[in-house]
Amino acid sequence: MTTISEKEYVFDPTWVKETERLRTNEAIWDPGTVERLDRLGVTAGWRCLEIGAGSGSVARWLADRVGPTGHVLVTDLEVRRLVERRETDLALAELPQVEVRRQDVRTDEFPEGAFDLVHARMLVQHLPDRADVVARMVRALRPGGVLFLEDTDSSTLFRSFHSEDFLQDIRAAGYGLMRQSGHDPRGGHVDLRLMTDAGLDTSAEGRAVMVQGGSDQARHYMLWLEFMRPQITAAGLLGDTRIELALEEMADPANHWLSQVMISTVGRKPVLEGDSVR
Repeated sequence: MTTISEKEYVFDPTWVKETERLRTNEAIWDPGTVERLDRLGVTAGWRCLEIGAGSGSVARWLADRVGPTGHVLVTDLEVRRLVERRETDLALAELPQVEVRRQDVRTDEFPEGAFDLVHARMLVQHLPDRADVVARMVRALRPGGVLFLEDTDSSTLFRSFHSEDFLQDIRAAGYGLMRQSGHDPRGGHVDLRLMTDAGLDTSAEGRAVMVQGGSDQARHYMLWLEFMRPQITAAGLLGDTRIELALEEMADPANHWLSQVMISTVGRKPVLEGDSVR
């Protein structure tokens, strides 16, 4: 089921590149996310909320896990990728246990007390008023339900045995500009504090991925740099020659580097006296 009445198809280069960026991001982070969702015990019949679903890979995994007796509400500001078919698979929105909504987590409320699981990845650290957003997510949980947030600490990015300064000028330039636009490079740490302050029983852990140049994972960082390139050069931080060299380094299979640390924070909503739990 879906609240989107039409399927919209976009073939412009910007759309294609952003779709590739989302899918290469999945290549980096999906295995760890799925491992942790499995550990949380997501099972048949659960009601789940996936916020900022992007290309929909995690939402699709949730839909398969909860099955026809469960329900997955999938939200994003841009939902066209969620209503399009992916290769030979049905579109996410065509699955009977899935509902897709175009929704803004900064302003729109979710059904209160409705979900066993609320999940968002690499979302909260980009938002203003993060405490309000987390409070909105907590309200959506049933008593005993789980909020699972994943955001990054970027301080490890591009660490490599090749040299101490491998791509560090690229990281400093790109993430410096992102920070000016509201991105928090310590986002996962902030999630832990916000969820604890919201009264959840909370724990957190970090993971990182070793990336090989020329891989799908490396392509994600190349797309990020290509996107940031106009802003970096306009600010006079780095020139085109340096950026071209960095892209060559990222494409070289001889190079390996560390990703950001993805901090996975899990908080369980307390069950109070008189609460109804299933």
